[in-house]
Amino acid sequence: MISTEVFARRFLGYNIVGCAIRNRDLMYFIAREDYTQRPDWKSTGDDPADSALKRRVISYSRNKPEDAQWGNGVLTGFDRTDCGVSLLPREQLVVASISGQVYAVGSGEAGKETSLPRDETSRRGSLLKLKTIAGRLYMCGGNRTVAIRRGKDDWQWLTASLPFDIKTELYSAGFQDIDGFAEDDIYAAGGDGDVWHYDGARWRRIDFPTNLPLRTVCCAGDGRVYVSGYEGATFVGRGDRWRKLDAPPISLPFSDTVWHEGRVWASNDYGVWWISHDGIERADLDPAISACAGRISARDGVLLLAGFYGAAILEADGHWQTIMQYGPLAEQCEAEGRSAHP
Repeated sequence: MISTEVFARRFLGYNIVGCAIRNRDLMYFIAREDYTQRPDWKSTGDDPADSALKRRVISYSRNKPEDAQWGNGVLTGFDRTDCGVSLLPREQLVVASISGQVYAVGSGEAGKETSLPRDETSRRGSLLKLKTIAGRLYMCGGNRTVAIRRGKDDWQWLTASLPFDIKTELYSAGFQDIDGFAEDDIYAAGGDGDVWHYDGARWRRIDFPTNLPLRTVCCAGDGRVYVSGYEGATFVGRGDRWRKLDAPPISLPFSDTVWHEGRVWASNDYGVWWISHDGIERADLDPAISACAGRISARDGVLLLAGFYGAAILEADGHWQTIMQYGPLAEQCEAEGRSAHP
């Protein structure tokens, strides 16, 4: 468990809004300033713009001595962000904002990169999700935007080969998530039932059985593709053959779906679920672990769960390790006279 001193220095005054595993011993959290903890904050309804809130990219190195496990960098001017891991050509964490700003850290480098352009052949819309596929980092977003990261300031855009009619599809088409089995077997999903497949050379629209808003896609280890959306509605299939899984409505769509230890894991701010080709069920977790729901990442034999109320790691042996619990740590900080310092 993180110490109160380290928690106060790294997380106090911030909320976890993203997480990623670089390898089983190195993990990252994206934390956004909680402006309601500012000493001069008053609930007036005039909230600051998202880009006015600071972000922290916080690293956790489990194999280092306890006093050297945690570190962080600060991002300013970034609005809504997502993060992902690039394993090729260099192992790095990449953070991208919805408006195209990029920050990368790892392999001896750390810093902002050139902001991504917005035009008809590259970034047609907002950037929404980063995902590792076959070691490469992929980015997807609104208006059917897709790109592959080839290196620093080097993105190969796949957008131009995707048709998009801004007059008729502005509010119904676009990608919220992307995943793949290989570089020539990729699925992107979003919009109102807007699902496409990429074979490494061309895109093909999938005949998908719903026009519900879609949010996540997971190309699972069982060879199936799981696509989820509005109220947790989830479809399983591949190619043009899909069926909807039986499950009661879930109040929030999933933030992430990942494959880990023989099943699909899904999370949002309200909980964690297990998904199989038979259906969806709430994960049987200790309440202290469920409280960490929000974002989820899996790689190198471990699973990371992180959200507004804490973070926890699931080891390959099935053992959960709680990294932090916001409530008790914040209360202890208050008792010790520590205050948030965004």
